[in-house]
Amino acid sequence: MPAILRIHHLGIIVRDADAAAETYRAGLDLEVLGVEEYRGEAKVALLGAGETLLHLIQPVSEGTMWAAALRDRGEGPHHIAFEVADLHAAIGELAAAGLRTLEPRPRRDAGGALGVFLEPRSAGTLIELVQVIRT
Repeated sequence: MPAILRIHHLGIIVRDADAAAETYRAGLDLEVLGVEEYRGEAKVALLGAGETLLHLIQPVSEGTMWAAALRDRGEGPHHIAFEVADLHAAIGELAAAGLRTLEPRPRRDAGGALGVFLEPRSAGTLIELVQVIRT
């Protein structure tokens, strides 16, 4: 199994990323690191919570997993992302252990990391593995 370095971020579905970010900033004194558009699918507010990030995800396009999650379950936790040192090696180790990914190859995550989601039925919950690209 891949060596997990840390919890990288928690993905939380929200109706309004700006309003949710302000609530977390004002109420919990979390730092808003930025807000970005993600692949035309979502608006994501990135917040710092110690060494872990929060991704407040506002769906902006129907037909995405983000919109389906908001419609089916409402606002709340969506996924947990674990950081690994080598995402490609981790994907190979997962395949050998019988765990599948939802995507055929890694893609850029909000915030710039490489990421891939695991098939929730094989992992028990929606998990994302990310590799931070340090420049």
